[in-house]
Amino acid sequence: MRAKKLLLCLLLCIVLIAGCLASSAVTVSAQADAAGGKNPADFSWDNATVYFLLTDRFENGNPDNDHAYGRTLDAEGQPLEGWNTAGATFHGGDFAGITKKIEEGYFTDLGVNAIWLSAPYEQIHGYCQGDDGGSYVHYAYHGYYALDYTETDKNFGTKEEFQKLVDTAHAHGIRIIMDVVMNHPGYNTVQDMEEFDYGTLKNNYQSLFYKLDGIRNYHNYIDYNTNAQDWAKWWGPDWIRVGAPGIAGYIYSSGDLEGSLESLPDFKTESTDKVAIPPLLVTKWWQEGTYSEKMEKYPSTATVSDYLVMWLAEWVEEFGIDGFRCDTAKHVELASWKKLKEACTQALRTWKDNNPDKALDDLDFWMTGENWGQGVEDNAYYTEGGFDSMINFSIQQGGGLPAVENLDALYTSYAQNINTKENFNVLSYLSSHDTTLNRQDAIYNGSAFLLLPGAVQIYYGDESNRPWVPSSQAKGDHRLRGDMNWNSLDTDALSHWQKVGTFRDRHIAVGAGAHTKVESSSGYAFTRMYDKDGISDKIAACISARPLTDVTIEVSSIFADETVLTNAYTGAKCVVQDGKATVNSGEKGTILLEAHQAGSYTLGDVNENGNIEIEDVLLMQRHIAKTEVLTDTAFSAADIDANGTVTVEDTLQLQKYLAKQKVDFDIGKIFA
Repeated sequence: MRAKKLLLCLLLCIVLIAGCLASSAVTVSAQADAAGGKNPADFSWDNATVYFLLTDRFENGNPDNDHAYGRTLDAEGQPLEGWNTAGATFHGGDFAGITKKIEEGYFTDLGVNAIWLSAPYEQIHGYCQGDDGGSYVHYAYHGYYALDYTETDKNFGTKEEFQKLVDTAHAHGIRIIMDVVMNHPGYNTVQDMEEFDYGTLKNNYQSLFYKLDGIRNYHNYIDYNTNAQDWAKWWGPDWIRVGAPGIAGYIYSSGDLEGSLESLPDFKTESTDKVAIPPLLVTKWWQEGTYSEKMEKYPSTATVSDYLVMWLAEWVEEFGIDGFRCDTAKHVELASWKKLKEACTQALRTWKDNNPDKALDDLDFWMTGENWGQGVEDNAYYTEGGFDSMINFSIQQGGGLPAVENLDALYTSYAQNINTKENFNVLSYLSSHDTTLNRQDAIYNGSAFLLLPGAVQIYYGDESNRPWVPSSQAKGDHRLRGDMNWNSLDTDALSHWQKVGTFRDRHIAVGAGAHTKVESSSGYAFTRMYDKDGISDKIAACISARPLTDVTIEVSSIFADETVLTNAYTGAKCVVQDGKATVNSGEKGTILLEAHQAGSYTLGDVNENGNIEIEDVLLMQRHIAKTEVLTDTAFSAADIDANGTVTVEDTLQLQKYLAKQKVDFDIGKIFA
């Protein structure tokens, strides 16, 4: 008995110490859990919050794959100094790292319901010379220089690790969007030319190996125009046009559809001619010992677009990919995009039929595309190309979001032009991997952007103020693609984005509803209403109000008198009287009003203030010590393991959750 008492005291001490250690962590939104506190089947792409990340730059979960194919190793097989800080090399991020962050709840805490991953398939192995004429090495860490669509890139991980990533995301109510390129493969690099025996290399080309910078006259080591037979062993002239005139045996062209983009080879996707598997892949598959298996799997001849569609759709049918973001959409004819959409729609249906326990819903495959410069416009990409959405460039190209006094014009326009049309939506963004990072005001952006009508895309680090890469370390676009700033998160900004993001995720009305500006005593206030396909939702919000001020908002159009409302941002409650709701704006001047569900509770939010924090642990401890009694919903919120009692084990589970460790219970989930 004495030993048991000592053990209990020791556990309580551990909890208190852990509480002190965890108290500096970012406050987690009350509704953040494995399923986002909502039924994943209630998801709509019209209200999607998409998180775009570059796999290589996000999180390193498996250091064993950091130097696949000999990338950034010296002649002795040792890592080159500075390999993971150079501006355009692989830095170690991988599928395992993303899976880890999903399991920790990072995306759920942010209200993210779809992750857009950079292309996972195998990239060219070698490096190009800096794309701005610089002397640095440029590897395909970003996923836009394809080599083999049938394999994962080993720097990112194995197919098994990719499957675990997708399955883990689905288990957390998160869809997976894959970045894909049908316009072009990767450049010819000296390493790939040597490894796969194509093209003509000149003497001393090996002097280019084992470097990170100081690259001079890269193309002087390549003979482009002498031996057509050597160059035919690359993709072959039936497959591609080349990115510069003069490569033996190939043609060069121009124009949006048949020209080269950034001197990259251009796939002949418009061709109706049947072609064989490209010589490059025949060589590669023989070397890997997969040739016979793959030649049985794929047809011996098909059109270029048929092969590409087949290989990309295979990712959907094998892994359960929910959607594609299609790169350089304007450079591929609409008929090929339509073909891709139809093939992937069938592939996803097949996967869902074969995996009913993993499928989140019965939605069809989703596709968004990049047509550089396009805004909110309904055009042939939707009707002839099969796209469900297109990237909206207008916010960033317009210099970011307007000031709050001009925000209603944007909200009204978007709600009217997006949410009143069937089969039309856009994916809006603030920051991009190609243009700039918006770091003007993380708090205002977190409110104004995440409450935007239509679907929205967070670029990794928008929520944490990830900085630009210094110009001394990287050039051009590579400055936008730094490592995720896990060690320097702006926790104030992150907490704000989490609260607004989870509110958006819970309420389809935010992105997909009808918008109306309403009167308020401070700040900019509005309502959103959604009623479609048997789903009804309504919210009111006010942003940029005076901090720590009681703000009165006109809500009579959506909430009846005596309705109890909760400010989801702070947890404060109010009652509608005379058509108005009065609630404190909190430190950030942000009010997010939703109808309070009587009798509901959030697992772990013992004091019912809208946050899960160390104070909840202390309340549980006082209940265990019999200095305070928890009842009703407070008791239910404290009974983490749902066994009818509140014990030390419950406090330990909550502490693990606050410390971002994996727990076995749905902490943060709303229960009725």
